[in-house]
Amino acid sequence: MTADAISLFRPHELLAAAATAPVAEPLGQPVSQVRSAAIPGAGASRHGVWHCTPGVWRRQVVQAEFCHFLSGEAIFRPDRGEAVHIAAGDAIYFPPRSSGTWEILSDSEKVFIVFDEAETVR
Repeated sequence: MTADAISLFRPHELLAAAATAPVAEPLGQPVSQVRSAAIPGAGASRHGVWHCTPGVWRRQVVQAEFCHFLSGEAIFRPDRGEAVHIAAGDAIYFPPRSSGTWEILSDSEKVFIVFDEAETVR
């Protein structure tokens, strides 16, 4: 698949081939286990599917991200602003450099697009 091709993916098929690993910066017990499979997109974008078990950790993605939760429940606590409760069926957008803490309350799965946004020059 090339970066400029239309991509069809089925989340469970992508996850079946993905390895499970602990999150990069866990903040206590239990340590979340994550599986993620991504397909390169145009420019610096990528899209795919992500599955995570319960636990708490610091968000590692610095690019803008749009995601749709297929299952599960989570809370995202941004370093600035109010906590966001996320449940199956919700879609959420994180602007570039969104930092904070994830708390996954139950096994969660999302489809995502991570991309760089060009900063507008005024």
